Amino acid sequence: MNNFSYFVEKINLYKKQIVQLVKFSIVGVINTAVDFAVFFLFYFVFHISYSLSQVFGYTSGMINSFIMNKKWTFEDKTTGKVIITKLLKFVITNLVSLGSSIVVLKLSKTYLSNSILIAKVLATLCAQMINYLSYKYWVFNKF
Repeated sequence: MNNFSYFVEKINLYKKQIVQLVKFSIVGVINTAVDFAVFFLFYFVFHISYSLSQVFGYTSGMINSFIMNKKWTFEDKTTGKVIITKLLKFVITNLVSLGSSIVVLKLSKTYLSNSILIAKVLATLCAQMINYLSYKYWVFNKF
């Protein structure tokens, strides 16, 4: 393979990765909107604790996330029994991510700021990092 072909191949690979990251980010914005809407609904309207509100909000975003990331971000075409394995990996990833987000939410609210909004944003950023890496390399891995 000559240098030019190698260079073009590398550019195409990076382009695919950047497009995938942009798609993940768009889905993430939508998931975050769903998550925040449900979280604040339960927290402010129904006066549910912020930990339980986080579970409801996160779960709503998670359902949306599986559907959109499988079909659009990672263009996963698997069906049948394989999808059950991916769904299980997805749920495990999100349980870890949810647990981490609750810890960050509590620590942020207690030690950084009394603002629930700031704590929620930090918890969401933590969860998104865990999710992207896990989805890309474990859940929707094409190997």
